[in-house]
Amino acid sequence: MNALTRAATTQAPRVAAAARAQSTLPLGKFKEPSFSKTWLMDAGTYPIMVVVGVASVGWMGFLSYKCAYCPSVRITSKTRGQVIRTW
Repeated sequence: MNALTRAATTQAPRVAAAARAQSTLPLGKFKEPSFSKTWLMDAGTYPIMVVVGVASVGWMGFLSYKCAYCPSVRITSKTRGQVIRTW
């Protein structure tokens, strides 16, 4: 336990000094990158966009199918109070 305590007290000042040395940028100089620069210019994000697009089309299609063909989904007010019978 002493070795861990000793290591923590000797490493912490060094880490704090390194963090202080790296954070010397003025606050007004940093500019947030735009959406097109972040997502559209990097080829590594294309698979992510494809997966999100396919998943969105999938859940919208499944929702549409269930709303249109599932007998337990009641959209109109006249069918909301009816008993569901599947036989």
